[in-house]
Amino acid sequence: MMPLERLQSSDALYRRVWGYLLERFPPVAYGLLVALFVSSAFLLAGKSPLEPTAAKAGLVVLLVFFHLRIMDEHKDGADDRLAYPDRLLSRGVVTLPLLARLGVAAIALECALAWWISIEALWAWLACLGFTLLMRIEFGVGRWLNRHLVIYAITHNPIVALLAAFLWVVAGGEWGTQAALYIGVVSLGSLAFEIGRKVRLPDEEIEGVDSYSSVLGKAGADRLLLGIRWVVSLGIGWMAIGLGADWVAAIAVLVSVALTVGLWGHGRGAKATEGAATVALLMDFILVGLLAW
Repeated sequence: MMPLERLQSSDALYRRVWGYLLERFPPVAYGLLVALFVSSAFLLAGKSPLEPTAAKAGLVVLLVFFHLRIMDEHKDGADDRLAYPDRLLSRGVVTLPLLARLGVAAIALECALAWWISIEALWAWLACLGFTLLMRIEFGVGRWLNRHLVIYAITHNPIVALLAAFLWVVAGGEWGTQAALYIGVVSLGSLAFEIGRKVRLPDEEIEGVDSYSSVLGKAGADRLLLGIRWVVSLGIGWMAIGLGADWVAAIAVLVSVALTVGLWGHGRGAKATEGAATVALLMDFILVGLLAW
């Protein structure tokens, strides 16, 4: 595969699409994230994450994330062309109509897979799809939301809770306190991840691109990130203690301690903050999976 900067609009379609995926939807990174997400739900529900149904559900979740990426490209296209002129979409190597067709194909495949799993899975997926369509139009208040970045993130975050509920339905888990805690934990963990992706030092800020640090200040953004992370750890701890796995609760707390020590007051840059938030989210899924043992 040639370097992304050398790709041109005249190159073969598969090269341009693959280049777009590497740039904006890295298959390995998203594949690992979804695999751990699915595994955590199935293990907590008492099912094997290696069964074929888990693979189908994982592909649905992966495709939902993909069509969300494409929706974001359409929402943010004009601003991104100014802020990120070197991206493949900004250079015309891939186009919005092409991405729209890929998004429609992804949604159609999601529907077929969910229906294949079960009618209950189809209804759960339809709830996810409906929410993504609301996200696409930004709930009809896009201008206002774009001026309130934290509220924007909070209003868009329930898609993760809906996907967690979808996985819980597919896995056949019992509904109760543990299910509610699981959905809450993964939802808040993803919110912390999203915030961690957009926390920068002053000299890392990009003109015309809002970040949590530009809106709240670096210290304020760090406090928000760490506050959510502590809630997540306490939620996992609550789940663990309820299942008699105190050692998992201790590890969950240690994750937040390590994150606090690593980020608070050290002026960590964007890459370090994003990396720490990513590892913390992956640890959430791993720790929830360990609860089954």
